[in-house]
Amino acid sequence: MGKSVLRVIKIYFYMVEVSIKAQLQYRYAFVMNILGWMMTYAGSAVTMWVLLYSFGSIKGWVFWELLFLFALSLLSWSMCVIFFFHFRELDQYIIQGTFDRILIRPIHPFLHVMALKFDIGAFGHLLFSIIAMILAYNRLALHWISWQWLVFLGAVVGGTFIQGGMLVLISAVAFWTNRSERLYWAIMWPTKSLMNYPLTIFPRGVQALLIFILPFAFINYLPSLSLLGKLNEGYAPSWGFFSILVGLVFFMVSFQIWKTGLNHYKSAGS
Repeated sequence: MGKSVLRVIKIYFYMVEVSIKAQLQYRYAFVMNILGWMMTYAGSAVTMWVLLYSFGSIKGWVFWELLFLFALSLLSWSMCVIFFFHFRELDQYIIQGTFDRILIRPIHPFLHVMALKFDIGAFGHLLFSIIAMILAYNRLALHWISWQWLVFLGAVVGGTFIQGGMLVLISAVAFWTNRSERLYWAIMWPTKSLMNYPLTIFPRGVQALLIFILPFAFINYLPSLSLLGKLNEGYAPSWGFFSILVGLVFFMVSFQIWKTGLNHYKSAGS
């Protein structure tokens, strides 16, 4: 059993290595992809600054606190892109017949989809989020103690599983309908955009949705209450302590639904 698991892990990392080497053949595109994403997010940060320049703050959140929210969400998203982003294209793999070939290879289909292509754009997400996080940390004069660093790490890991679980859940729809990517643009992207701002600016129904159904609030907003010392938001700062637990539970539920879809899969042909 142990040797079998090690063999699967070895195959997975070999596939990732091959994907990275293939993309490094085009070094200009490699660098421009990273810079392109960094410039995109920098543009979003500038837009946020212009908005705050006019209004001063949003529900008591100043620019650097909003940048912190943005960076914390983006940090876990960069990890999600590395491991789970290509589940977004599962419907295309099914329609083109690629998934049929995946099923006959000596690695679990889930891991195979994860390793199909290492998205180099993740480095752009990661670099910008780290730079933005450092700037916000310094400008807000934060001085975290050990438990706050644990909350921060828990938010990154939990956020990765929450966003990855959402991608996996959306992709599972393709097993029944052969279409799923449109759901990404209809659900995932708008929901992620909501998390760039304090949860309390939205109606109570939206707040409940983002805490109890699609738990995106655990990615950045709820952990930030304790990390930024926000005590008057209507939610206990201790809620952010559960980000990693919520992320693991949400991901496992999504994975089980994905496996159920896999068991019902019928080839779409090519």
